[in-house]
Amino acid sequence: MKIFKVWSIAVVLLIAMVACEKPNNNNGGGVDVPTLTNVDNEWKLVSVNGVEPEFTVYLYLESGIFNMYQQIYTLDYLYYEGDYTIKGDTLSGVYVDGSAWKCDYQGSVSEDGNTLTLVSKESNPITCVYEACEIPMEVITEALTTRSMEFVPFL
Repeated sequence: MKIFKVWSIAVVLLIAMVACEKPNNNNGGGVDVPTLTNVDNEWKLVSVNGVEPEFTVYLYLESGIFNMYQQIYTLDYLYYEGDYTIKGDTLSGVYVDGSAWKCDYQGSVSEDGNTLTLVSKESNPITCVYEACEIPMEVITEALTTRSMEFVPFL
């Protein structure tokens, strides 16, 4: 009878543990896989490896399409566009000409939705922090007027 009580308690505890287990998002693999969400927004680059950049990059992400406006090697803003995809917490993209971004990025959005952090997936990772903003119309107009892809884009 004592063995029966011990087994009964063990079964009840096992059922309780399974019932309280958090669901994971990896289709039953047993380990939670982070997912990058809420990226659709307008963003401004505010930090590269913890330092304020000496150049300006605006990024607009919406429904798998990106528009990038950057002023890096020139006085004018340049415009780039293409598609992006998210798999788990990884952001990758392809420019409209079919060329891939320099690398993929592991990303996260802050709980308040105001900060996007992207860490390049390369041998010497670079951490880029973007803040939600409204891209100034002057930047968009200048970039679309220049419409040049002669410089290597930041992403």
